[in-house]
Amino acid sequence: MGSVHRATLVLLMFCLAVLGRAEYLKYKDPKQSIGVRIKDLLGRMTLAEKIGQMTQIERENATTGVLSKYFIGKPELNM
Repeated sequence: MGSVHRATLVLLMFCLAVLGRAEYLKYKDPKQSIGVRIKDLLGRMTLAEKIGQMTQIERENATTGVLSKYFIGKPELNM
């Protein structure tokens, strides 16, 4: 019986250690102000990701490869 308790304790300690190191993401916290959330998110983005989010391409040119390679946000609908 002692080995079961020991194994349970080790598993619990491992789970707590993993959860304890989880990164707090302010931009995902709805309790934070919009300004704080935006500043946190922009601080985590690379320059390439920021440029990709501002880049507009037509839907016909939006292949999966292009969208992921250049961090393109949402393609424009050409109506």
